[in-house]
Amino acid sequence: KRAWSDHKRECKCLCSLHPRIPTDSVRLAARIIFRLLSPSQTSPGLCSLEEQESHLCDMGEERREGLSQLSSMLQLYLQQEVPNITQELRTMDPISLLAKVDHCSCA
Repeated sequence: KRAWSDHKRECKCLCSLHPRIPTDSVRLAARIIFRLLSPSQTSPGLCSLEEQESHLCDMGEERREGLSQLSSMLQLYLQQEVPNITQELRTMDPISLLAKVDHCSCA
């Protein structure tokens, strides 16, 4: 029951993209954004997103282009729930968030 609100949001986003299927990185980034926009759902003891590094400057052009494409998919995925994603994420852009997700999943 506690996960219903998260599932409901994610389901709405998935339906808006049908028949396309977002990558796991896009879905994870969306969940992070939902959590950031709901400050009451904090997780004590975890590192904040601001503490993580994106390592964008260390990435090659091809990888940055891939992140740019994922960023576009993330914005499409969230258009129903978070239509102004860049305004909502004042501290970072979607590409930086995806780079952090990508880097942490490879570490």
